[in-house]
Amino acid sequence: MSIERDTASPLPPADGPGPDGDGPAGGRPIGDRPIGRFLMQVLWPAFLVATVAEGVLFSLIDPHELVVVGLHLADSREATYTVGFFILWTLMSLGCGLTWWLVRGDPARPAQLALTPEDVRLRDKGLVGR
Repeated sequence: MSIERDTASPLPPADGPGPDGDGPAGGRPIGDRPIGRFLMQVLWPAFLVATVAEGVLFSLIDPHELVVVGLHLADSREATYTVGFFILWTLMSLGCGLTWWLVRGDPARPAQLALTPEDVRLRDKGLVGR
């Protein structure tokens, strides 16, 4: 008894690119694509830090004691934890995104690492930084 695959399926096979050799992103893993790198370098660290920050924040503050302008913010603790997590994740994502943007720099200009004219003159002699 053999298991046959449905050839009419519009999805590529799970073990590689589609029949035209051009599966999702040419069969490349998500980490090799720009969106995958963004997700790994910005959103994942922000998620981890937001998780820790929420644990610290709500271990110090009871959600039922939060009052803004005379109104209680939440009737259930779970709703407050959820909203608090997404607010913290957004704030951490903004911070990680700013760092990602600053580190990325201008791809048109190579980094000179603050080379002085003296460093440039001595670069070929192997004396930079000595």
